Amino acid sequence: MEFIENLRCPITKNRLDIINKAKFERYSIPTELDTFGELTQGLVDNSKQFFYPIFNDIIILYEHYAIYIGDEVDNRHSLSFDKKRVLDYYNKVNYQIKDSFKIYADSANWVDYREVSSEYMRKSFTKASRHYPPTGKYLLDIASGPIGFPEYIALSDGYEYRICVDISINALMEAKTNLENVGQKGIYICGDITNIPVNDNVCDVVLCQHTLYHIPRKEQSTAVNEMYRVAKIDSKIVIIYCWFYNSWMMNLTLNFVQIYRVTRHYAGKLYVRFVNSKPKLYFFAHTPRWFRKSFSFSKDIEFYCWRSTNKFFMDTYIHKGLGGKWILRKLGEIEEKHSRFMSTFGEYAAIVITKRR
Repeated sequence: MEFIENLRCPITKNRLDIINKAKFERYSIPTELDTFGELTQGLVDNSKQFFYPIFNDIIILYEHYAIYIGDEVDNRHSLSFDKKRVLDYYNKVNYQIKDSFKIYADSANWVDYREVSSEYMRKSFTKASRHYPPTGKYLLDIASGPIGFPEYIALSDGYEYRICVDISINALMEAKTNLENVGQKGIYICGDITNIPVNDNVCDVVLCQHTLYHIPRKEQSTAVNEMYRVAKIDSKIVIIYCWFYNSWMMNLTLNFVQIYRVTRHYAGKLYVRFVNSKPKLYFFAHTPRWFRKSFSFSKDIEFYCWRSTNKFFMDTYIHKGLGGKWILRKLGEIEEKHSRFMSTFGEYAAIVITKRR
């Protein structure tokens, strides 16, 4: 638990102190917390207003899961509609086993698992590591999910600890199992990307894959600034981002399929507000220009191609009997040779930020 000194209360921003179960009564910790699992420790902010339980090595530092133990009024704000539906979605999503690791059960909606595409897909999964040093102490994987692909696990091979932060406790439990199965050390924190409960200048690398565009539009800049804050000076922040309707390559090649996707996307935004349906993910894609204009450190942002295609493109054009492997091999060569151009022309970019101050 040496990492505790690098944590802070997401509400008060105060230092956190660890307390054992023997001291719970002194802090008026509710006894019903015992029903949620093995609870022997927790954290208290030094103003003694909020208690954060630690269940099975998972540190609960999500603002809305904090237990108020102060004497005054608890003034925490409620979750916005869009943030709540993302939280509900990931709390209810199922998991399945693939290649001995737990992954999201809905991953097949976004990942092409066919043999014809496997080499191309695996290469994209490894690309984030090109943009940060191969070794270090703390790699922060913000909104880590279950880390279910071997290539994703390998992204922290040279790091002493992978700090997994996610809003879903279930996802963190799966990440813990997956990392332990390969002998990697993890630190597991239930927390919010827009309010990371880590002190300034702590992390050697900050990695954020396929999450930022699920953050409400007006809060995405807050999330990027938070990642920048917790990164060490001269370190890298790597964000894998989807341009969706801002990708000219997908707009041109998918044509009517893309028009249907965009129409369905906006219709879905209205649907979830008026119909009590099962939780659905929020999505909003900013443009590359937004990244270049929105931050004090925008001059230190670079774009590289992560993968220029999406699953809809693969399903439409890539087939085993029609030269699918050859097409993807050639496309991969173009992505390598013209990485900066393909990063904004294609679907997915690796947005790399160098922290200068």
